[in-house]
Amino acid sequence: MEIAELFGESNENHKEVEGYENSHLSGLLAVFGQHFGIVDKLGFTIIIATAVAHQLPGEMVWLRFYGASRSGKTEILRAIAKHSDSAEMEVITPAALRGGLEEGKRLLTRLDGKLVITKDLAAILTNKREARTELAGVLRHVKDGTLTADFGTKEGHIEQKAKFDWIIGTTPVFAQYKKMEDLLGTRYIDLNWKAANRGDMALQALGNNPNLTEIRKIIAEAVCKLIDAVKEKQQLRGVKLDSESAKWIADWADLTALLRSPVSRDAQHRIKFQPQPEVGTDLAQGFSRIALGLNLLGIDNYKPYIARLAQDSIPYSRRQAVRQLLSGGVDEVSIKRDYYYDLEDLGELNIVRKSGGKWQFVPELMARIAGLAYWWD
Repeated sequence: MEIAELFGESNENHKEVEGYENSHLSGLLAVFGQHFGIVDKLGFTIIIATAVAHQLPGEMVWLRFYGASRSGKTEILRAIAKHSDSAEMEVITPAALRGGLEEGKRLLTRLDGKLVITKDLAAILTNKREARTELAGVLRHVKDGTLTADFGTKEGHIEQKAKFDWIIGTTPVFAQYKKMEDLLGTRYIDLNWKAANRGDMALQALGNNPNLTEIRKIIAEAVCKLIDAVKEKQQLRGVKLDSESAKWIADWADLTALLRSPVSRDAQHRIKFQPQPEVGTDLAQGFSRIALGLNLLGIDNYKPYIARLAQDSIPYSRRQAVRQLLSGGVDEVSIKRDYYYDLEDLGELNIVRKSGGKWQFVPELMARIAGLAYWWD
């Protein structure tokens, strides 16, 4: 298949996907689906919108999307990484970020201004706990815009400023380390990737095998063509949200931040200190840039996409507790043990309270949370 065919008006595979006005996007969805069994069109579009949003001004967006191993995540990122605006980073250490070697090349210098792609977070997750904690702290400062460090070398005090968007692929195993990251102040937006039928994917992989190099080349060219088409838009710098959409996104960012706020506990599950809920500023900035990326792809209805990100950015057990609460409250006697501490945490965050032997949302939050959860799958 030639690259020209991918966007040809007469090709049956490139008809408009329902709900998408951008022919490049629908063509990309079609060819990915043909070779890699993509069924998560919403998730796929969010990833592409994040890549496109890199062309827009604003605070950094760090999107982490997780799903089963061999479910197509790497193929998407491999294609995005081929664009000239991208840079790959697979192995990362605090020392590499701080860059204290005399006359050494600094990692942040290489990443500055790029769309950074990490296809697999495993190299980071296999570090010892102390190393992971240190790295999470260093990345927190990087996300905030400035990293400072002192070394016993001629370099002495080093202050680095770098700005880059980041798309990270990982398996769900990252969740077991997420509590520590959340306590330090998470800087990521999460997306739970939904895989296609296992048998279908295995069969497609078998068929792809003889031509995989060519398939990857075609897909990478298609992704680059889409990004370049967006870059050529005259109104690129002037894209902005209307006031109603901005208010809607800000409200959900605030609610998502509240619902995912961590509560620190010791080994005996005792709460260490009164938790302070996360403020949704970082999420609002990230959600809005992704929404603008969707706009550049010809998608005006942001709600299903932002609601998906809101859902996936809330820890799984916390989300399940919210679902139970929305059914009319949770009887303390019958509640699943798995969610008991989640309900206690929500109580500490002043999201729920016990009334008449049941956990229930505080009245002023009920309508907002129900409005968010309405969009959950």
